[in-house]
Order: sequence, then structure tokens, then C-alpha cells
Amino acid sequence: MRVEDVYLEPDHPLVMDYLHLFHHLEPFYDYNPGEDSAFVMRAERLNRRETPVSREDLASVLEQYHAGLEHPAVQANLDRLRRPDSLVVVGGQQAGILTGPLYTLYKGITLIQLARREEKRLNRPVIPVFWIAGEDHDLEEVNHLHLLSGGNTEKIILPVETGEKMPVSEVVPGRKQLEGWIRELGRRLPDTPHKSGLLDMLQEITRNEVSLSRHFARLMHRLFGRYGLLMIDSAFPALRRLEVPFFQWLIQHNETFGQAVLDQAARLQAEGYPVSVDLESDKAHLFLLVDGQRQALYRSPGGMFYTRDGGSRFSREQLLEQLWENPARFSNNVLTRPLMQEILFPTLAFVAGPGEISYWGLLRSAFRQAGLEMPILFPRTGITLVSRKAEKEMRRFRLTVDDVLHRLQEKKQRWLERQVHLDVEEIFSQAQTRMDAIYRPLIREISSIRPDLESLGETNREKILEQVEYLKKETWKALKKREETDLRRFSELEAELLPKGLLQERVHNFIPWWNHFGEGWLEELVRSPLLSVHTHRVVYL
Repeated sequence: MRVEDVYLEPDHPLVMDYLHLFHHLEPFYDYNPGEDSAFVMRAERLNRRETPVSREDLASVLEQYHAGLEHPAVQANLDRLRRPDSLVVVGGQQAGILTGPLYTLYKGITLIQLARREEKRLNRPVIPVFWIAGEDHDLEEVNHLHLLSGGNTEKIILPVETGEKMPVSEVVPGRKQLEGWIRELGRRLPDTPHKSGLLDMLQEITRNEVSLSRHFARLMHRLFGRYGLLMIDSAFPALRRLEVPFFQWLIQHNETFGQAVLDQAARLQAEGYPVSVDLESDKAHLFLLVDGQRQALYRSPGGMFYTRDGGSRFSREQLLEQLWENPARFSNNVLTRPLMQEILFPTLAFVAGPGEISYWGLLRSAFRQAGLEMPILFPRTGITLVSRKAEKEMRRFRLTVDDVLHRLQEKKQRWLERQVHLDVEEIFSQAQTRMDAIYRPLIREISSIRPDLESLGETNREKILEQVEYLKKETWKALKKREETDLRRFSELEAELLPKGLLQERVHNFIPWWNHFGEGWLEELVRSPLLSVHTHRVVYL
């Protein structure tokens, strides 16, 4: 395995400045992730903070969640979390089927490596925690994966029927259905020495019926449990009990929280940064389960809370009463989850993707309002995997990974133009003219011997010119065939490294890579030094 760097300019101008010109964003974030001193300062401030949730209570809830996911390294980190000086690095993702896109694994790797690095530097326990967004209800975002196979990228959907807006943590596919889907997935994979072991592993974690988010946790534990990665599902009922104080605060201070976010959004826009989150002044930034559906709440000027369709309405007091009776009905939205994590965990750093970095910029004032401080936002490691075959094709076409990621179509066109070294139409036109120039005088001469030889000679001339035309067509076919081969190779390269015009990590699932390289490639990734604030990693397998 060889690791190189490539520069990728972020699409979002805020993310661009966050990574490269942080001083422009000091009013919106508390810490520069590229400064080592930020981690020391954050750890010292956490020492002085009154812990909203005790580490013992938190570790007990996480221990309950890990029942059936036991590994000595996980248990060791649960015990270490109980220590009064423990810290965590947190990152999260939706519960995609079979982990979803590769960047989910890269987030786990970043958590593990960042925790190791900071534990060594700070000389205190730093524990990686993966937050599973099991409360999310958008099934279409998690019910599929993209499979790289035969030079194509194919979307494979797990057809699960659920109630509308049902949280993923409550979506339970039938065991036989899921096992059959995995077998079908296996039939689409090429046969390799690693295939049977991969499919056995997937069937093992499907041994009984569980929710999609629990199935996700089983697979993540299988991949990263040995490194001590802890997990928690945001919809885990025991966790909800710990979250009650923040939900209470949010209900009581809903107007001022919402206004803090709107004011911050206005400041960002005034600085020229687009706001990617849909903000409405009447949003309560809170979800409630109503008749089994996860419904977003809104707030009227009079302080009443209601669902978008107006079918359910609650006073502030009624919401608080429901919160104490059944906290599992409540859940965060994208802007309140960061504050909830800060309440629950002694968070040294949050591992964030580009989208998260962008919308966290709305929250500094909200953190202050809740008596909290924003943790360090550390960028998730970005990785592009390059197989030996892809590396060979890049050498054939004289391409770098940077070429593939930034200018592939331009490079492809130039390559094809260079492959044709002759003007087919011109050289055959010249050949036909020369043939004609030879035959016409010849026909005139032989016609004096016998009159019918003129007609015979003309027929002969036409046949020869037909053969020249036939040879021209065959020449074009040969060139087209050679071009098709090159085009196919370019297409296969694009499908592997830039599928659908997107970064590989946003499309591919890990299954084809394990099938081809075995489990060792993931172990090597965890061992390789990949942390980087500024660059994208290219890993040659």
C-alpha cells in the first residue's frame, strides 16, 4: 500500500476558507483544527467544565448498547470512558445498508487515528465514538448501495416497505429477505479467493432480525471493534433518558435558539458564504413521533408547537409533560444534534465531513446561548483507492490521479486524437486518383485492339475502385475498434476513480474492495498515517 496526496478544492467557499484561511472564519468557530495548541486548549477547558452528563452514566448507556457487540478493545474503552479525565472524539453518519458509501468507513478510521494521536499527545484517555443517526427517517438515503462491477457502477436497492417517516432504527427487514438480498449481491460479485469469507461474514451479522441501524452497528463493530471504536444509536431509548435536560432547555428557549441560528446565518451571508441549510423562522428544530411518524415541529408566534400539516398542536407545557413521560418520542434535527452531543460527551473534537463543517458555522451563538463551547471540528480524511489495474491504465494513458479527478474528459479527447496518425480520407482519395490516372489511359490503348475491351476495362476499373473503398471502410473499422477499446478503458477508470462524476468515496461501497483484496486492505488503511486537514489521500492498493 502506497499513500500520496492530491489537492482537491472544496466546492463550498466556507469549507475552502475553513481548511485554508481559517482566520476568515474566527467569528464562526472556536478552534482552528490545524493548530496543535487547539487540542491542548480544548482539553484544558473541558477540565474546568461542569460535566452535564456524568461519564459513569454515559458509559453505562453505551455498555447497554454494546450488548452482543462485545470485544475486549471495546470493553476496555468503555472502562476508560468512566475515568474522570477521559475525552472522546465523535463523528456520525446515517445507518446506510452495509455501511453505505466508503466515506462512512473513512470517518471511522479518522476517529480511531485522531483518538490515538491525541491520547499520545495529551497523555490521557481519548476514545473514538461513532454516532449512528438511527432517528433519521429518510429511508431512500440508506436503503441502497452502489456496486462497482465490470467497469460499471450499479445501484442495488434493498426493497424494504415501511410506514411513512418511520425512523431507520425501527425499520426491520425480514431476515430471509435480507439474506436473499445478500446472496443476490454475491452473485453480482466476481469470484475471488475472498468472496466466500466476505459473504459468510455478511450472513453472520444477519443471523436474526434487527433494525437497519442495528444491522449497521453490527457491521461497523465487525470492521472496527478490534480498534476499540464505541458506537451509540441516537434513537437508543436509554440514551434518550440522558437527553431530557437538553430537550427541556430547547423547548423552553426555542425562540431564542432559532433566532441565534438565523442571526448567524445572516452574518455568514453578509460575509459572502452561502447557507446550505433550509432555515425557516418558525422551525422548532425538534422532531416528535406522532402516530409512528417522525414529524418536524414548528412554532407559532403565540408559543404553540404544531406539525407541518397542522394535525397536531401542543402548548409548551404539553410538550414538556410528554418529554418527561416518554422522551423516546423526541429527537434532534441537524442543527440541535451538535449541541446534544456536547451535552452528552466530553468532546475533544468532532470529525466532520464538508457538509457538517458548513452547517456547524451556524451554531456558535447557539452553543453560547446553551452555556456550551463548540468543540474542534476536525475534517474527515478523504481517500481515493486505486487498484493495480487502474494504476496500470493510468500509466497507459499517461495520467495522474489529479488528471482523473480534475480533467479526465480533456485528457481522454487528447489521447484519442493522438492515436490517429494518418488522414484516412486523404490517403485513400489519393490512391483512388492514382488508380484512375493509371486505368483511363490503359483503357484507351486496349480499346484499339478490340472494341469490347473498353467496356471490360471500365468494369475492371470500377471493381478495383470498389476494393479500394472496401479497404478504406475496413481501415475505419479497425481505427474505431481501437478507439472503442480505449474508450472502454477510460470508462472503467472513470467508474473506479470518479463514478458518476463524483469522488469515489461518495459513491462506492466497501464490498467490491474487500472481495478483491480481502480484509487486509482495511487493516492497512487503519495502520497507515492518513490524518490530514488540507489534502486528499490517494491510496494505491
